[in-house]
Amino acid sequence: MIKNSEFFNKLSDDYDQMINFENSLKNKSKTLLNFISSTDRRALDLGCGTGADAIVLSKLGLNVDAVDHSKGMLKQAILNGKKFNTDINFIHSGLNDLDLTAKNYNIIVSLGNTIANIERNDLGILMKKLWDYLSNGGKIVIQIINFSKLPSSGSHLLNTFENDAVSIIRKYNIKPKSIDFIIDKTDKLTNNTSQITTKLYPHAAEDFEKLAKEIGFKLEIYGDLNKSHFNAKESSNLVAVLVKKAFKTKL
Repeated sequence: MIKNSEFFNKLSDDYDQMINFENSLKNKSKTLLNFISSTDRRALDLGCGTGADAIVLSKLGLNVDAVDHSKGMLKQAILNGKKFNTDINFIHSGLNDLDLTAKNYNIIVSLGNTIANIERNDLGILMKKLWDYLSNGGKIVIQIINFSKLPSSGSHLLNTFENDAVSIIRKYNIKPKSIDFIIDKTDKLTNNTSQITTKLYPHAAEDFEKLAKEIGFKLEIYGDLNKSHFNAKESSNLVAVLVKKAFKTKL
């Protein structure tokens, strides 16, 4: 098993093909509108990957800071930002080490399972920090896989990607308190195979409910970015929207 940042460095060359980058831009251009108000001006993208969400936020008229701990992902994100003619401030940082001088973000997004890369205690520390980065009434939009729907143990196939040059299989090995995220890659031109593995943490709706109560956020839970009803046994995704109230809860 390798460090999380190195895992995504190794994944960065194939990532845009794997997610169908331009199709992802089109989809996010519609779904992110569900969370943005006409008065929003500043956005922060946590775990920006190769830049799809940051680019969409920029195209929607927001000033965007975008953070990722993988230098490989950021390198590709910068190229994509230029390709789509955006002006995004890309920042190299892990979420646990996040230390931004900027404040008063109207919206902070962390989509595509980024938050599942950090442990529960670190998630609590991060959420308290993000409270200070938000303007009053600002919101955090988090999208992760609905881990409650997965088997309690064993191997689980996520999806496969294949073209003339490469085959990529993404799967989970589910353990009691964590999940091994495994990617198998086969280069069809050379017949070489490789595998990379990192650790994920299966946060649930109850975790966000507890954090919201502890910190003082108003919480909404959805089953996807279209704001569908969340069902712990059926929804593929868990989307947590945490809104900053005027006054923080005193602990």
